[in-house]
Amino acid sequence: ACVAFSRILSRSLSQRPAMAGRPLPPEALETVPTAELLNELKRRHHLLGRPPVHMALLGPPCVGKRTQAEALRRAFGICRISGSDLLAAGAAAGGSSDEGAISALTGLLDRPQCRRGFVLEGFPTTAMQAKRLQESLERQGKPTLGDVVFLDAEEGALLERCRGRMVHEPSGRLYHEQFKPPAEGCVDDFTGEPLTRTSHDQADFQSKCHEFREDVGLLKEFFKRTGLSTHEVNAAAGGEVVSAAIADAMKK
Repeated sequence: ACVAFSRILSRSLSQRPAMAGRPLPPEALETVPTAELLNELKRRHHLLGRPPVHMALLGPPCVGKRTQAEALRRAFGICRISGSDLLAAGAAAGGSSDEGAISALTGLLDRPQCRRGFVLEGFPTTAMQAKRLQESLERQGKPTLGDVVFLDAEEGALLERCRGRMVHEPSGRLYHEQFKPPAEGCVDDFTGEPLTRTSHDQADFQSKCHEFREDVGLLKEFFKRTGLSTHEVNAAAGGEVVSAAIADAMKK
């Protein structure tokens, strides 16, 4: 059993890139408590018995899409793909931004971490994007969306969340000065590196909220016509409560 455990950890280390693009040295594990290593191994072993998941997590700005997408990534052993990154890639590619975003997405799905499924964070945002996405995935023989979760909360709550956000840029870990403050000062809990306060533009926030409200009706109608499982979750509560609500919704 110890030999098998060692082999699994060694294989994991060899596949994990370090910040400079090099493999993480085995001695880096020596400072990690054994209990934490065993818990991580148990978590990964548990994932082997879970079914593949192919889903989208949608909602207005600051509703908690990134936080919940990361929770789903760990819970199901799937990859998280950011809609903002896809749209940026699409815009940079020229031509149709939707086609560029979908092309970037289908390329990302070939990565090993996506073999058990994916969660799309904030994509698609329109019925046309959703139609093109499903058609592209079908054409390439890739799994199409199976579940779509819509998160929502009152605009006042969303605004409050937007104003206090902080991020650890190297990892993407999110914090909030009121709802999820770092353990010490304004630094990341795991690395001790400084956090960056995210900028907030009131006009941009309201514009994106309005855009989401305008598009979401047609988006829901498209998913309903194509027979996808859609779930609406109130995201006004804390992160763990919302995660539990998403899990319950996906069982229905």
